[in-house]
Amino acid sequence: MKVKIRPMTLDDVGTVVRLEQQIFIDAWSKESFLSEILQKDYSHPLILEVEDQLAGYAIVWRYYDELHIANFAIHPDFRQRGLGKLLMRHILQEFGDATFAFLEVRKSNTAAINLYQAFGFRIIQVRKNYYRDGEDALVMLKDLRNSNI
Repeated sequence: MKVKIRPMTLDDVGTVVRLEQQIFIDAWSKESFLSEILQKDYSHPLILEVEDQLAGYAIVWRYYDELHIANFAIHPDFRQRGLGKLLMRHILQEFGDATFAFLEVRKSNTAAINLYQAFGFRIIQVRKNYYRDGEDALVMLKDLRNSNI
């Protein structure tokens, strides 16, 4: 299985948006993804490909010593193959010189929560009614200082 992680390009946006709409109720817009690609100061959009097919993506924001994983998705056809772990490991290694990593996740998304906890993220806060449908978000934090990835 040929797997590659690379920067997201403008050519990827249409495919990413279709996948985003398939996965998330409160999907990011095409304009949001375009903005992330063009915002080179702090945004690092990534694509995960398997055999040249889009298998996942992530939007990573780097502010000084903080890392924020703003969007993280694996295509349903590619789940349960370790690709989420691969993408998360890549992010934490690539930006491991940061001090902390943050993310938000739906309270009901136990698969994602388990993945993040396996990498040492811990729940630090609940954001009530965070999502458009009223579901709470769990804010998770990983201390990257002296961290094993």
